[in-house]
Amino acid sequence: MNFLNSRFYSILETVSNFFILNIIWVLMCLPVVTIFPATAAMFGVVRQWIMKKDSSIFGPYFRLFKENFKQSFLLGIIWVLVVTILYIDYQLITQFGSILKIVFTSLLFVLGIIVTFVTIYLFPVMVHFKLSFIGVIKNSFFISMMYFPSTIGKILVFVAMCVILIYFPVSFLMIFSIMAYFLFYMCYRNFQKIEELSKKYQEAS
Repeated sequence: MNFLNSRFYSILETVSNFFILNIIWVLMCLPVVTIFPATAAMFGVVRQWIMKKDSSIFGPYFRLFKENFKQSFLLGIIWVLVVTILYIDYQLITQFGSILKIVFTSLLFVLGIIVTFVTIYLFPVMVHFKLSFIGVIKNSFFISMMYFPSTIGKILVFVAMCVILIYFPVSFLMIFSIMAYFLFYMCYRNFQKIEELSKKYQEAS
């Protein structure tokens, strides 16, 4: 049997790809301010894997990092600001009376859920569709609502991966790229349905 065509080699290559992509992502995140561009590039790479467009890593990663840098960097700033505001609001709400506390905590919880839903789709939408800054946020929200059960499933996958990381710290070497792969794969199935609906609509009109 040719080793290069064997199942073992295929598995070894896949594991190596996830490991290498994970390490590149970690290194590119070290400046902290580059976390969002680095993550967008990682999702762009796994998108190419899933769509069978390219199995390479280094070239596509740094090209996607550069292409998505401005948009993902600005989205990162807004995301940090929104989360910070939500946290400050929560600290203020704890000082309110019981009735007001319940009302505003409920509102804050809803806003937190919306931010979580948008965040889950943010990078997949950014790298899959050519959209404006506002378009990425708007479509991330609409898709999360349109496929609500799937959105919950993606959140559960994210939580499960975080639990694995906590209990098995060594998974740090591959867990982030694997998480990106599964999340984009799930999102891609939604995107295909949207594209099919769009195609049927265009044919009907």
